[in-house]
Amino acid sequence: MRTLLVLLVIVGLVGWWVVLRIVEEDHWPPPADAVTADQAQGVTEEFARLDNPKRDDIAIPYAPTTASSVDLYIEGDNFFPEILSDIESAEDSIHIMMFGFYPGEWGMRIADAMIAKKAAGLDVRLSVDGYGSKVFGENEALFDKLVDGGIEVVVNDIFPLQKDGALPDRDFSLSQDEVGQADHRKILVIDGEIGWIGGAGFEDHFATGAYHDVFIRVRGDIVRQMQAVFLTSFRAYGGDLPDEDGALARYFPEPSPRGDIPVTLVQNIPGGFLPATQASREVLETASGRLEVMNPYFTDPGMIDRIVDAAERGVDVRILVSEQSNNGPADAALKHEYGRMLDAGVEIWEYPAIMHAKVTIADDTLVVGTVNYDAWALYRNLEIALIFEDAQLAEEARQVFVEPDIAVSRPGEPPDGIVKRVEGWIWDKLRYFL
Repeated sequence: MRTLLVLLVIVGLVGWWVVLRIVEEDHWPPPADAVTADQAQGVTEEFARLDNPKRDDIAIPYAPTTASSVDLYIEGDNFFPEILSDIESAEDSIHIMMFGFYPGEWGMRIADAMIAKKAAGLDVRLSVDGYGSKVFGENEALFDKLVDGGIEVVVNDIFPLQKDGALPDRDFSLSQDEVGQADHRKILVIDGEIGWIGGAGFEDHFATGAYHDVFIRVRGDIVRQMQAVFLTSFRAYGGDLPDEDGALARYFPEPSPRGDIPVTLVQNIPGGFLPATQASREVLETASGRLEVMNPYFTDPGMIDRIVDAAERGVDVRILVSEQSNNGPADAALKHEYGRMLDAGVEIWEYPAIMHAKVTIADDTLVVGTVNYDAWALYRNLEIALIFEDAQLAEEARQVFVEPDIAVSRPGEPPDGIVKRVEGWIWDKLRYFL
């Protein structure tokens, strides 16, 4: 019995150290040597030449750059057809990084389009999270079909045992540096010219409205940095890339126009590289007039404190969350804070479906990506977001994303009844694990 207890303690300590422990270093704002759009190809080619890059080696800071256009889409029945159209119109390459890829109507339509484009001679690569996409479980047939169709697929292994390389020929990895850490990023890069980023997976509940989310489509210099994110990640997961000088040039065409909408790409990579978290904090801290937040898992005490502080200094603050979340503990922990936020002047709106979007609009700043305001996204998972500094775009996002949602939402109220209040208090004390 004593031996068993010792083993359980050791396993618990290792699990905390590897998975739950929060490590943070200073990576915001971007340093002077952050990778520009013009440098993205060269940095990626250097990465491709590494003998055995690790997943954490993709912790690369990116410099502020520009977009030439930004198109906003809300609800899957609006963004899925446009994503599919871009895939079907691709002429050279299709690169997709996706947390959840499922064999429903839209997942299969996208998979079939990818296979058709591969058959037409395009380079088609896919990076997925093994847990988020159930690659080795219920969705295995989908990934067998993609591999049989010639798609190069790499996987982040959140559960041991970790393997590296493209499906199906992967080798056991001694590093096991992906364990316990989800790759929650969702981006597409088409022909090196079009980029997509948002919070939705390739899952039908985003098209039916059961899960409410957004995607945005960008062009301009920012796409070259998004391409670097995909290709360095693909290589770090064991995918093959040509490594001769200039071999990746086709994936980094110089855009015309480069654009004039200021934008910065930020990521979180486990191990302390948290510019997405640090930038998100700064956006909340510096809001002076208006602040809107759409987020499904809103439990981090630091983020809630910043929301309350913004309201108390006179900022008009509105948050949009789920009327009924798909994460009961996180929902209870958030509602435990309703009273404090409402007392500070925060407007809380509960959307009548699962609010899954990750959007923050602060004055003239728009943030869109995959970053939930919980401990897993802010400190432990791989996440990505784009931060735009443009008054016209921020106002457009309010009109497209926020106002229509508030119009159909109900005001949030603190939980009533002793059972709900106790439940909220308990989960509030466990936010570190949520």
